[in-house]
Amino acid sequence: MQSRQFSHWLLVVVQALRVFWALLLRLVPGCGQLTIGICECEGSGNGECWRDQLAFRTEVSSLLMYTMLAALTCGKSSLMQRSQIVLLLSVIGIQSLILWIILFFPNVIFVPLDIFSMFASAAYRVLQAVLFIDGAYNLNDCLYDSAVQARRRSMNSQAYRGRLAIMISASIALLLISLAGSIYLCVAYPSVTWCVISAIVGSTLLLLLSITSWCEHGSLLTSAVMFAYSIYLCGQTARIQPTSQTSEDLPTTMLGLLVPAVSLTYFAISSSPARHLAGVISVQRTEGDDFEANDFYLRCFVHFLADFYVTSVLAPRVSWLRFNIRAGTVFACLVVYAWTLVAPKILPDRNF
Repeated sequence: MQSRQFSHWLLVVVQALRVFWALLLRLVPGCGQLTIGICECEGSGNGECWRDQLAFRTEVSSLLMYTMLAALTCGKSSLMQRSQIVLLLSVIGIQSLILWIILFFPNVIFVPLDIFSMFASAAYRVLQAVLFIDGAYNLNDCLYDSAVQARRRSMNSQAYRGRLAIMISASIALLLISLAGSIYLCVAYPSVTWCVISAIVGSTLLLLLSITSWCEHGSLLTSAVMFAYSIYLCGQTARIQPTSQTSEDLPTTMLGLLVPAVSLTYFAISSSPARHLAGVISVQRTEGDDFEANDFYLRCFVHFLADFYVTSVLAPRVSWLRFNIRAGTVFACLVVYAWTLVAPKILPDRNF
């Protein structure tokens, strides 16, 4: 594996390792006679203390790992060109060692992370929308180009229509799932109906805009993906709304972990995930795969924010401030998608 690609996946491994430890250590029955560090939770009377502290401590271990990797590669790009197996095992070992050391730190040290994570996780939700938008655009372009090439090779339109049918069917399936999810949210959480309806209206308007002749680069598939993502965010918002029926002990959902896993996996294989924000419809791909320090620093920062997002999934909290921030990200993501639709018109012939 080339050094640049390896560096991308190395960051994903760091993120996956912290999730692994956070979930695995939940199974520990207790601390026995120990009363220091995370073991303070046993006498706190807070049922979520152990879960939350594990999320905070694994978060710190991965944040320190990202910082360490960024610092070690500063002016030393040869680090990623060394034995990849040795480097991978070293990262896993060092991160695990850091975690086991900070398990004995007092709980009070990690409480401020909960406050900062509210805002950092919101930032990643918007960044995640950028990744999904770019991925949907690229998938749409790939399928359409494949359809055009198939028609040229076979000299008939059957293969062309078949691939277009796949694109349309996938889009319709996403829209139907989104509508089903919307109905469920309105029934199960009637107090967030305003958020769901707003997301539906905004997503529908952007979908209609994306399929007009004015918006030449728009696509039904990308609009369907953003429709689904906005409804997903509404669902995440509804879970943390403080009501008399809302429990403080919210479970960690596998869907909540799967979504960032998909976005970070795409981020690892993508070369320019934010190009549509600059109005760039096509990108010039390079043949080389040399490690670039600036690109690695940027990716460390994105994973840095993703770390806080994952913490909000591993240790969900209920509060009005969190609810309002998450509701705001629904509309922020729709604004970002709207910008990608109009950016090529406002910023024509951009190549950055």
